[in-house]
Amino acid sequence: MRVLRQIELFEQFLTKSDKEIIKFAREYGVELTKEEVRQLRPIAQNASVTWLITGIPNYVFKEVERIVGTKKFKQLLTFLP
Repeated sequence: MRVLRQIELFEQFLTKSDKEIIKFAREYGVELTKEEVRQLRPIAQNASVTWLITGIPNYVFKEVERIVGTKKFKQLLTFLP
C-alpha cells in the first residue's frame, strides 16, 4: 500500500499543475507553497522505477525535508503509511 501511495504522490508532481498539487497536498493536511512545489518537482522527475522495489532512497527524503521543513515533511510521511 505504501508503494502505491508513493507512486500516486510522484504522479501528481509529474502530471498536475502547481495549483493542483497544492490542492492535492492540502487534502492530506499538508500546506505546500508554489515555491516548495517547484523545488520538489525535479525530485519526482528523477524518480526511478527501481524505487518500487527498493523504496525511496534516504537521500530523497532528506532533500524533501530540506525543501519543506521538518513539520511538513512529517506530515507528508503520514500520507505514506
